[in-house]
Amino acid sequence: LAVVKSAQQQHGLRHGDYQRYHQYVSRKLRRMRKSLHFQQGNRSKVLPKKLTSDMVTDPRFLLLKVFEIERSWAYAMQLKADSNTEFRKRFQMISRLRKAVLRGNQLSELATELPMLDAQTKLELQAYIQWIHGVLAFELQDWMKAKEFLEATQAIYAGLMQTIEEDNRGVYSSRVDDILPQIHYCAYNIGDKSAATDLQRMRAQTTTETGGLAELQLDQLLSQARASQAGQVTEVEWLGMTIPVKLEKAKMAILTVKDSDQELLGMDNHNTKLSVYESVLKACVDAIGAVRDEIRATLSTEGAVAAGADKKMAAAVAASSSTDKVSRLQVLYAYLQYLKISKTIERTLLHIKGALSADGLEAAGHVKDGLGTSSFPKPQELSRLYDTLVQNLQELIGLPGAVQERMGLKALLQAKIVAYRSYRCYYLAFTYIHGKRFAECSALLQRSRRHAEEALQALSPTTASWTDDESAASPGPPCDQLITELTSLITQTEAEDLTCRAVYMLDLSDSGDRPFDTSESENKLSQKVLLDRLDHYVECNVVEKSFTTQPYPFVQLPPHFEPVPVKPIFFDLALNHINFPSLTEKTSTGMSKGTSGLSGLVRGWLWGSGSGADEGPSHS
Repeated sequence: LAVVKSAQQQHGLRHGDYQRYHQYVSRKLRRMRKSLHFQQGNRSKVLPKKLTSDMVTDPRFLLLKVFEIERSWAYAMQLKADSNTEFRKRFQMISRLRKAVLRGNQLSELATELPMLDAQTKLELQAYIQWIHGVLAFELQDWMKAKEFLEATQAIYAGLMQTIEEDNRGVYSSRVDDILPQIHYCAYNIGDKSAATDLQRMRAQTTTETGGLAELQLDQLLSQARASQAGQVTEVEWLGMTIPVKLEKAKMAILTVKDSDQELLGMDNHNTKLSVYESVLKACVDAIGAVRDEIRATLSTEGAVAAGADKKMAAAVAASSSTDKVSRLQVLYAYLQYLKISKTIERTLLHIKGALSADGLEAAGHVKDGLGTSSFPKPQELSRLYDTLVQNLQELIGLPGAVQERMGLKALLQAKIVAYRSYRCYYLAFTYIHGKRFAECSALLQRSRRHAEEALQALSPTTASWTDDESAASPGPPCDQLITELTSLITQTEAEDLTCRAVYMLDLSDSGDRPFDTSESENKLSQKVLLDRLDHYVECNVVEKSFTTQPYPFVQLPPHFEPVPVKPIFFDLALNHINFPSLTEKTSTGMSKGTSGLSGLVRGWLWGSGSGADEGPSHS
């Protein structure tokens, strides 16, 4: 048993992957036959060999027969998973299980002929063979025989647990835990109605550490039990409406939601609750898909009939019962969407509760009165979760049909949106304080307080416009609990805002960029005038002391001497900007006198003198 369980856990069955395990067992059998020189034929032809007691000279021959049974069983379980969509594969699955039982009988005959086997090995082989008989009877729905075989297996393993060492009991205990759900399901089908409750209790006790294959089997058995009860669900009440339910997947989803409400009340483990929510949401998603496909098929059928008939027939088809069927399906679709969103909100609230109730957070001061403080390790995760809540509630308000007609329900959902926005701002502020962005943190805390006060006003009984049925239909905590939590949030927000401001002032005093400096002594500050200590914060007594000790406490009189340049350079450049009087006339006179030389003589000889030429016309 230890070898088989180890192979199952290491090669796929931890996650329910039967195909991978079947391939592993096939390869292992090929290697074992080759090493034992017990090959059946060659590459081109298969020649089966029967294993007799005379040939068993190695313990691996027994393991060879056991893994042959394992291969047939693994392939049958793989076919069982595929038989949900292809019913023909169920016959092949039964055939493989019959082959496994046949090989189990051969192993039983072989074990009786081997005198060297000890008592423990014989008991383990007997329990294994009884188990494979029980599996075949279980799949054939022969509940009496299946229960007998499985109970015999359980009794053998329980007896072995009393005779072996305590360190090796875990394998047998795990095997018994795997068999118990099938025994309870057989008892339920025989007529024991309390067996279904036992299955739910066992599923509630299954955690992620002890889960794996047992968890998958329990989920399958619970779904089969709900399928047998699905015929009892014909209609459902929602917000004053009676919705007929005819689709099997929709019935399964409604039963799963009802059963989960009872299961969650008796659960304490956080991970187990999350797994229940996952199974519920999966059932809701499958039901929503089935209803959507049914609506599309109905609409396409209606369109085809209308297209193939004349106008009168098309009008009659349009007014036929198919329209009523579509409307009923749409109401059922909205109801299933409501269930999915409601359970998503509950799961998100469970995530928030788990994050705040982690070990050591409250003792370290990270959580106070159910709220995270500014020292909470990862406030951005809580902010993201509350943002998810806001989005889910907005989707819930947008659902068509009854939600839109119920104004009181819409008002309650809007109030819860504002309340969760206050929590989102509250935890988002802490992400800024970790980055020393104190202004943004204080602004978000103030916004969180405003949202909380607005939500309190909307949730107060004096302004409530919703009925008790609408309050019960709203997901999340009741109004009284939410009002108490919001009151604590307002108190905590005020405290965190003051803490943020104090941390800001301390950070300024520790850094170099502080608006004031108190490092100097009061005596030095009192000796300075006001103009020289504008960037220093001083107490009133220091200011009064400066009035009595300083003759001029505001400015220094006379001012202090300051060095200046002896010869300013702009005095040397002043000459460039002085405009002197014009000397053009004096310069032109000197030039005219200088030209009366040889050139003037030549010009006068050739053309005559200027004076003569000027005087000539005067004589005429």
